Amino acid sequence: MFSTKLSWDYLDKNCYFYYYFRMKADLVIRNARVVDHAGEFFGGIAVNGEKILLTGTNEALPEGRREIDAEGRCLMPGVIDPHCHLGVNYPYDEDMRSESAHAARGGLTTFFLYIRNKEPSYIPFYHDRRAVGEANSCMDFGFHFGIQREEHIHEIPKIAEETGVQSFKLYFGYEAENPIGIVPATDGWVYAAMQRAAKLPRGKVSVHCENTAIATWLKKELMATGRQDLGAFTESRPAFCEEETIRRMIFLSELTGCPLYIVHTTIGIGPVLGAEARARGVDVTIETCPHYLTRTAYDKDLDMRAKISPPLRDEKEKEMLWEGVLNGNVESLGSDHVPFFPKKGEDLWKEKPGIVSFPWELPLMLSEGVHRRGLSLSQLVAINSYGPAKHFGFYPEKGSLNPGTDADLVLVDLDEEREVVHTGNGTCIYTGMNLKGWPVMTISRGRIIYENGQVDEDAFGQGLCVNRPGR
Repeated sequence: MFSTKLSWDYLDKNCYFYYYFRMKADLVIRNARVVDHAGEFFGGIAVNGEKILLTGTNEALPEGRREIDAEGRCLMPGVIDPHCHLGVNYPYDEDMRSESAHAARGGLTTFFLYIRNKEPSYIPFYHDRRAVGEANSCMDFGFHFGIQREEHIHEIPKIAEETGVQSFKLYFGYEAENPIGIVPATDGWVYAAMQRAAKLPRGKVSVHCENTAIATWLKKELMATGRQDLGAFTESRPAFCEEETIRRMIFLSELTGCPLYIVHTTIGIGPVLGAEARARGVDVTIETCPHYLTRTAYDKDLDMRAKISPPLRDEKEKEMLWEGVLNGNVESLGSDHVPFFPKKGEDLWKEKPGIVSFPWELPLMLSEGVHRRGLSLSQLVAINSYGPAKHFGFYPEKGSLNPGTDADLVLVDLDEEREVVHTGNGTCIYTGMNLKGWPVMTISRGRIIYENGQVDEDAFGQGLCVNRPGR
């Protein structure tokens, strides 16, 4: 698991002086339950600059310019959220500032935006969004680019070379005239994108899996009934619509040899299909979201404002998804966080789909997974940090506690109980829930950006885009 020994290829000047002159580290956290995806031990971590200097027992750690007594609380890699949408309704610069602050409160240290551009090229778009993001975010971030026109498919090799972005998303389940302006994909687009992404070192195609034609047909039937309850939206795009498209995308992934990432899986059969495909050598990753593990379309306190795409399911699908999490068939957790303008709650079929989750995704998983269902902390790290970093090619730089890697950390109090209170933009479907287990400190590249309930105001503008040419 962890090692207190440093390899010679990492022994930079600071480490050399530590071993031979007992040089102080910048930050040392002791007396922690240190957890990564492979296991845990009691000890702590020393940080120099932006990197982890040493991970080991209390006795093995050097003195620190700042020392923190964890008092037995859990110290883990910072949460990596591979799935969010910012700059959709509110200005992008405002979202990067406000939502990265909410992310810091939730123990996140890196997030990736699924972001769309309808211009012919993504290159100018990347440079603009990277610059604005780095000027405003308090933590690191990255991009997946949405395929919204055929030119984007042809541009994939150039995008990878000039921006470092090698992850591309295609959307099913949206009719041509949808509330958020997504251009729906065709199988031809998916096949062509996979052919090109398969040739990249870290190429991956993400797909929103719902059968568009069936969902569009059923939507018309449900609209004709006059129903406006949340369950009507779920029934307009039933589970088999998602299952059919997952199977189809796995077939295309196997055919092209392109790694496939199934976003926001809502159905219990999804993790099973992913495991079956991996068993025959297909590189497919199943992601789900905290809302599909904690809420259903038939919860009495929810109305049309809890509309999400794909929809919340029923209790049976929720518990089957938990089986996939507990047995390891779900390998990644994303929030699908999107801060829309306040929803009107007037017409289910015109309402924009999406909710916010950044501040609560870790507490939700601790409360509902670790405390209620026996999910181990190492399993949690595997899906909310190690998994996203590995599947998008950023491990061990991210999602690791090894010496020489980015000092992205979260300190968690497993016993703290708190009620969810939402004060930011977007729609929250967890308000009033009492959750057990909360982040108390978040560290991004060696800098404490959240402690004592406050986000460091000087941290904004310190985040870096992890997608860059040559990486």
